[in-house]
Amino acid sequence: MHRTPAHCRSASRGMHLVEMLVVIAILSVLLAVGWPALRPVLLRQRADALQLTLHASLSSARSEALKRRELIGLCASDDGEQCSRDWSAGWIIYRSGRHRGTPASAQDILIHHQGRTDIAIVAQASGGRPLLFFQPDGRSPGANLTLRICAGDRLHGRLVINNGGRIRSERVDRTLPC
Repeated sequence: MHRTPAHCRSASRGMHLVEMLVVIAILSVLLAVGWPALRPVLLRQRADALQLTLHASLSSARSEALKRRELIGLCASDDGEQCSRDWSAGWIIYRSGRHRGTPASAQDILIHHQGRTDIAIVAQASGGRPLLFFQPDGRSPGANLTLRICAGDRLHGRLVINNGGRIRSERVDRTLPC
């Protein structure tokens, strides 16, 4: 019968503290080296997500107008209660009643979406309209509205709402400045 020495029988089970620290140090270095390359990718993904969310909100506002058979408004909002001009801070969908104006009370607000601090949304309209409305038949009166999504200092995409209420999402040449 052959016997193994005592020091061979107590095989190591698991990692030692020194081994674990070496692995963590290597992962930290790899992450530090790769982070600058990941940052633009993350920014583009966030801009894509925001563009999809805004498109869904516009579609939801139009759908609410058709479903409720009443005027539904959508505007930029800093606080989720009042309209503002900064679409980047967020936006609200609200019941407008019979007039085209801002929400009369907090009960009229249907949905509030927060914006992002790292993605800018810039509204462009030939008539300079800050508010967007969908009529009970789904149309959006007034001039066409274009919402530009900017990631960093570059144009990422556009959402265009025409008079018929149609919402079109556009991808653009991302080398254009915003």
